[in-house]
Amino acid sequence: MNTKILYLFTRTPLHVGAGASVGAIDQPVQRERHTGFPVIPGSSIKGVLADQSNALDESGKPLKDGDRNATMRTDDGARLFGLGAGKAKGDNGKAGSIGFGEAKLLAFPVRSAKGCFVWLTSPLALQRWARATGCKINVPEIKKDNKSYFNAATLGETLGNNANSSALFEDYVFHHAGEFDLAKTLAESCSNDPVWTTLAASHLALVDDSILSHFAVTACEVAQHVVIDDETGTAKEGLLFNQENVPAETLFYSSLTSSSTEDLNLLQIPNPLQVGGDATTGLGFCTTNRQ
Repeated sequence: MNTKILYLFTRTPLHVGAGASVGAIDQPVQRERHTGFPVIPGSSIKGVLADQSNALDESGKPLKDGDRNATMRTDDGARLFGLGAGKAKGDNGKAGSIGFGEAKLLAFPVRSAKGCFVWLTSPLALQRWARATGCKINVPEIKKDNKSYFNAATLGETLGNNANSSALFEDYVFHHAGEFDLAKTLAESCSNDPVWTTLAASHLALVDDSILSHFAVTACEVAQHVVIDDETGTAKEGLLFNQENVPAETLFYSSLTSSSTEDLNLLQIPNPLQVGGDATTGLGFCTTNRQ
């Protein structure tokens, strides 16, 4: 099986909804149940890429496939993404040649008292990434949840002559456990985005798994929305809702698998790529990089 890694670096906040919620957030994002990390389902990635493979008529409108009551795909699109069942007897459709894995969290941005902001990652996030990429890395051990590996010159402050460097991420103080040497390796992962490649080496910090989980759950953006009444031009009563968004500058990665290297190379991935809902209000635009 051949594998390529697709990196998605959010340029704007991203919302891939999980449906209704019983909590204070009416429209939460999709998360892993056991870690709380936000994810982008493989079906969402496949869907937006498959939309690029539709056949168009002379006016630029998608052609309809009368046998399947769906938009017609090009031959390459049908090969890579598959076809649904048709109306003809025995036409059960076919699966695509590429498997689209769920995009997992690699780096999550939070506020920093020094350096403006910091990307947080954790041993679990790094070990998963290494498993997917085949990269051999040595992840430093974190014995206490108030310790962190980070660039002391960029993110740390020394309090007193004999005090060790500390950093303030959101409202939590982290004591310097050492320099995060893997930051330079991770900075090469999404080489298409100048924000990531310029800042990652000095703005990445390694924290405990539980700390990353805490921030991934509590530090996402929450935007309030209303439905406007067309007649009055004001908000409709009872239609205020809260929507959770993954913040801009979050880094995800997904595994693309196929038995054919040719098919993986044939797959066209736009840069930037819009993923998730609310595209017309600017959400979900991501820098893409395939390695």
